[in-house]
Amino acid sequence: MKRLLFGFALATGIAYAWRRVMGEEAEPQPSWTGTDNDPEDLGSVDDDLLARTREATEQEQAEAESR
Repeated sequence: MKRLLFGFALATGIAYAWRRVMGEEAEPQPSWTGTDNDPEDLGSVDDDLLARTREATEQEQAEAESR
């Protein structure tokens, strides 16, 4: 059993080393398409949320004044 586990570990190490030698990335880079986590869009999300909050506050104030 120890030989089997050692064989798997050795094969995995060789595979990762081979990928690195061949110039491929060890880990894939994240793709931001289709997610809500795009760092470039965070500013627009904050602006949108701020605009919605202002609109809701204005509506509440208008309702309070009309009473």
